[in-house]
Amino acid sequence: MTNHIFDSALSKYIAQAGYCSRRQATELIKSGKVTVNGKIVTTPFTIVEKNDVVYVEKNQIIAAKKIYILFNKPKNLVCSVSDEKNRKTVSDIFTPFFSERLYPIGRLDRSTTGLLIMTNDGQLTQRLSHPKYEVAKLYQVSSELAITKATLDTLINGVPLEDGFMKVDQAYYPTSSKKVVCVVIHSGKNHIVRRLFAELGYPDIKLDRSEYAGLTKKGLRTGEWRNLTEQEIKTLYQDDKHTTLETEQKEKEVKKIKKDRNKKYYARL
Repeated sequence: MTNHIFDSALSKYIAQAGYCSRRQATELIKSGKVTVNGKIVTTPFTIVEKNDVVYVEKNQIIAAKKIYILFNKPKNLVCSVSDEKNRKTVSDIFTPFFSERLYPIGRLDRSTTGLLIMTNDGQLTQRLSHPKYEVAKLYQVSSELAITKATLDTLINGVPLEDGFMKVDQAYYPTSSKKVVCVVIHSGKNHIVRRLFAELGYPDIKLDRSEYAGLTKKGLRTGEWRNLTEQEIKTLYQDDKHTTLETEQKEKEVKKIKKDRNKKYYARL
């Protein structure tokens, strides 16, 4: 058994399948009552791969099916499993289609539209929510007021907020309009983009997240969803920092400019 992104520890695998608690699974494993591919395994942290066959006391353990959905959230949906005010939630959207309970990754406030991942994979949820992975998000910000170039510069240089100094990775105009701005940010702090703009004199903005962890809205209209591909799931599990496609494109352009400059320099020599 070798490492695989869909793998999990044997005790966790048994517990997630609903056979028993993880503590009970650990005791069963240590007592020699668990086999993997026909061999007795006594180490609870043994990695179970996607295609391994696990038995506990002659009962085959069927792993809980993992579901990964990319969802283009519309306005007025709450990013939670339930809501105390009985407002419609993102989980309500998927209840008719899946018996598994799906949770949102990359939560958005009720009035913000854009990309979310819906899944029952707790490991991926923890991973993408942890600050160390610095998941990149690309937001389109729309305002009734023209957003000045000075505002963009301030966002990049940093803004003091109540919970600390915060800056964005990129801020630019995607079109000739000064009322629409794209912002790339890694921070996962609550309402961070809204708070930054409010601090700079733009309290009433519309927000749409068009990229999340390298995934884009391509082909997804508002309210639509699709299954993630296996390759996309593998990418989400990589240790590298997730960059947006916009960021990658800009980096490529900078490298090309440097390369062209070097060619001209050597040509002069």
